[in-house]
Amino acid sequence: MTTKPVNRQQEQAKLEDLYQSIFPYLLQTERALQDVATRGKGMIPEIVQYVVQAGGKRLRPALVVLSAQLGGTQTDDAITVGAASELIHLATLMHDDIVDRASLRHQKPTAAVEFGDDVAILLGDYLYVEAFSLLSSINDPVLIELFARSTRTMCQGEINQVKRRFQLDLTLAEYLSFIDNKTATLMAACMRGGARLARLSSDQATALGHYGYNLGMAFQIIDDTLDLVGEEAATGKTLRTDLANGKLTLPLIYLRDKLGAADRERFLSYLKDPESVSRIIDWLKESGAIREGLRQASNFAHQAQGALHSFPASSPRSSLNAIADYIVTRTR
Repeated sequence: MTTKPVNRQQEQAKLEDLYQSIFPYLLQTERALQDVATRGKGMIPEIVQYVVQAGGKRLRPALVVLSAQLGGTQTDDAITVGAASELIHLATLMHDDIVDRASLRHQKPTAAVEFGDDVAILLGDYLYVEAFSLLSSINDPVLIELFARSTRTMCQGEINQVKRRFQLDLTLAEYLSFIDNKTATLMAACMRGGARLARLSSDQATALGHYGYNLGMAFQIIDDTLDLVGEEAATGKTLRTDLANGKLTLPLIYLRDKLGAADRERFLSYLKDPESVSRIIDWLKESGAIREGLRQASNFAHQAQGALHSFPASSPRSSLNAIADYIVTRTR
């Protein structure tokens, strides 16, 4: 993943290509996010604008819009739910960057670096409130419960992963449960949210939820892999934070399982020594653990695409299939 030169502009153009059919809706989503920034008081507009204008993939709003379109629905409610899902995502990033001691995101200092940890923590709380304020404007208790349950699960996943830092006996099942809770649950909620707006059947909503779940699993595995062997110039954020914080991610688990008892002890000592990061990265590349992680991500992406088979061929379905392909080839 690090041998080819990376062009952020080319990758951004590729993402915009995927979003071409829903660009007007994402533009309206952007305006909704800007509205959240401008209606605050005191320093709120400044710090919310700082976070919103930093950009991002806007993947979660895209999932809401595309899943609603699969059911033939194109309403302002999809824009509202999409904006709410992005605010929930941004709120988690505020807290994640503090937990991970990250200094860079989207090629800018994190909110914690720019405004301080105290402000960043409170900003995350503020964004959660704004997200659920948007959801409540639709007046659908089922939607509110869907995203409340997802947000609760995300928090539990983050807490459980933090509690298992620097623990070499972390199982693959535990890791998968962490990324299910942290990432896949919100993407599944976005797909189910769109299905709810389109009034799709229970079976159809379940299928779309499966797409979101598998896409989220693939996304996080790639994210964790990029954290280890990606390039900061491409990702635009601080890397090696999982290593620095003793979080065993999929490539590291695969590496650990390939090591003998003596090497495992060295591995644990390397995890606790910031000066030994390069040794672990070399081990990862030589062991094939990176390739195995990418293969697992591809399997999840293919399962996501398989969840769409019950839907007739359409532009939204094609876009969702293309997004799954993009997720496992991205470099940021």
